[in-house]
Amino acid sequence: HYEKQSSFWFQGKVAASVIKYNVFFNGPRAGINFNDGLGGGDLVEGNLVFSTCRESSDHGPFNSWDRQPFLSSQRTGQPSVQMAWRELSHNFFIDNYNLQEGVDNDDGSAYYHTHDNFLVSGNQGMKNDFGGH
Repeated sequence: HYEKQSSFWFQGKVAASVIKYNVFFNGPRAGINFNDGLGGGDLVEGNLVFSTCRESSDHGPFNSWDRQPFLSSQRTGQPSVQMAWRELSHNFFIDNYNLQEGVDNDDGSAYYHTHDNFLVSGNQGMKNDFGGH
């Protein structure tokens, strides 16, 4: 028995990443997956993501978790467990396999400015639950 957690972009324990102008398609899970809330300050912009979650039938093109706090100076320059805001903008997300969400901020995911994205299909454009916003 195994569990598949692969994505085109999987981010864990890093901050201030720039994911811009990519085309991600035909993947087994989410196209972009942020595993935790370390630091923040990331930019996800201008990406085309479609035909994801083909093997998992879970979430959609973008998925995030944030299950434990990390100490980082990314937000203010001083050590803090509050991460800097992440920016998700001007992306084209097509949720054509799973039909769940275009953007799934799950399990306490927080500090996302999600705006000016084009979200196609899915039962709902965004999911923000378990204390996320």
